[in-house]
Amino acid sequence: MLKLLLSLAIILLLQASAFAQVKDAKSFPLWNFDEREGTCRAKGRLQDIGYCSSKTMDQILARGKDAIPILISQITDTRPTRKPIYDFWPEMTVGDVAAFILSDLFLDADWVTFNMPGLEALHDDCKDPAWVCWDRFLQKHGRKFVQSQWQAAWEKNKDNIYWDAKARCFRVK
Repeated sequence: MLKLLLSLAIILLLQASAFAQVKDAKSFPLWNFDEREGTCRAKGRLQDIGYCSSKTMDQILARGKDAIPILISQITDTRPTRKPIYDFWPEMTVGDVAAFILSDLFLDADWVTFNMPGLEALHDDCKDPAWVCWDRFLQKHGRKFVQSQWQAAWEKNKDNIYWDAKARCFRVK
């Protein structure tokens, strides 16, 4: 009985430690985005249940809006990912993944309505493949520009951001 109680106590401590690490994380492991093979690759939002199966996304969603400044801080991270998380992309970085997760988290269930005001400078009318448009945008403006735009929008709106569970996206009141 003592061994059973000791084992149970150790398991609970390990789980609490793992939860604390996720809760207090300063970054997410985006360089090793862990989608269940092929579930996050085509069209859809990364937070959609049934579309993207990923423990990393589960961690991000569990943090709620506290995940937003962490993701913003990762936009300038140029470490390559293990593999691209989107089909047809030749390569991706941690910063790319952070920026795309942020965009998806503020994209309404209609896949058209973007719910974070103040980021109009990040949208252009490029008709080329998405990876070409993104690469061209970064060459022109840089990752720091993208990060500063997100940071300014966050600072202006952070007290009014809430999670809409039905639409599975953030909104601004």
